Amino acid sequence: MVQRRFSQATPEVALQDTFRKHFSLNLPFGLFCWNLTLLSILSLLPLLVFFVALTPNFAKILVTNTTALSRFSRQVVTNGLPVIFFINYIGFIAANRVLQNTSRPALRHIALDISARAVAFVALHVLVYVLSADWFGSFGGDRRTALLVVGPTLERSFLFENISGVYLYALLPGAVFTYLAVLSDSADTKKGPLSARPVLVTMVACIGLVLMVTLLSMALTQLFSRS
Repeated sequence: MVQRRFSQATPEVALQDTFRKHFSLNLPFGLFCWNLTLLSILSLLPLLVFFVALTPNFAKILVTNTTALSRFSRQVVTNGLPVIFFINYIGFIAANRVLQNTSRPALRHIALDISARAVAFVALHVLVYVLSADWFGSFGGDRRTALLVVGPTLERSFLFENISGVYLYALLPGAVFTYLAVLSDSADTKKGPLSARPVLVTMVACIGLVLMVTLLSMALTQLFSRS
């Protein structure tokens, strides 16, 4: 009996057990949100440290200039973390629905999820930038300037050239977790050409997410530049 249980403890089973233990919709709402918050913070912090370390003199400026540190911290707390949390929230709820109904095609879910995450990422940045202009006087307090900045900023995010790049890549851990959980229990990857390739599918999906955000940002730049 012990040997049988041990043999069933495959990575796929362990992944789904972890998902259901910490991110199931059967959890109390507060605990579910708390776990998503922790995931969002853990996804963000390493990339944030990496970004600060890569940017010349940025760490020194943050240490010696309290105003710069305050504005940087505010930007992360009011922009980065809420965006990552909200998108994770949408993604994990959708993944729960799929896991409750295994007859739903996992690949179609992932394609829709990529689109939803990309649109939400761009739309939330538009909202945050406009609110920042209103509440904090960012962008000279001008909403139009805020709108004009969103597209050019986000379309360079994939290069990790700005703080939005940190937020973009911080979406990936949550996406990877949900995609692998869905694929590990899907007929799409239990037979056919994608059999035993959930990791490959997940990697392609993450690349697709980054690419879609970039394309939407470029379209947004063109839209606002003409208006």
